Formats: sequence, C-alpha cells, structure tokens
Amino acid sequence: MNPLEGAGEVQTPVLGDAARGLRLGQHVWFRHAKAGELCERVNSLYLVSGTKIVDQALTYRGEGRAFL
Repeated sequence: MNPLEGAGEVQTPVLGDAARGLRLGQHVWFRHAKAGELCERVNSLYLVSGTKIVDQALTYRGEGRAFL
C-alpha cells in the first residue's frame, strides 16, 4: 500500500509487483483489521488455509445476537 494513504472503504492504492498485474475492476482482498465491524454485517465467515476454504463459522449476527 501507499505509505501516504491508508486503506479506505472504496479506493485503496496498492503498489508492487502483484499490483502491477492487476487490471481495472479486479478485486483485491485485505484482511479485515477490526473483526467486530465485519461481524456486524455478515452472518458467517469463511475460514481459509492457503487457497482453500476449509470451514465456515457463524458470527454473532449469524447466531441472531446483537450487542448495542
């Protein structure tokens, strides 16, 4: 990532060899820094090892819970 800009919600500049191979419109996945925000919005998370989805886990939203 560009040291002058942080990760944004919509546009995040990326640099380096991997970034040079990207084309307009391709997805880039970042590890979420704040799991609580992510878990408020989705019902489950995929658990990934390498390039394979190995399991799926419910979030508290997926369990029907809310923390206000």
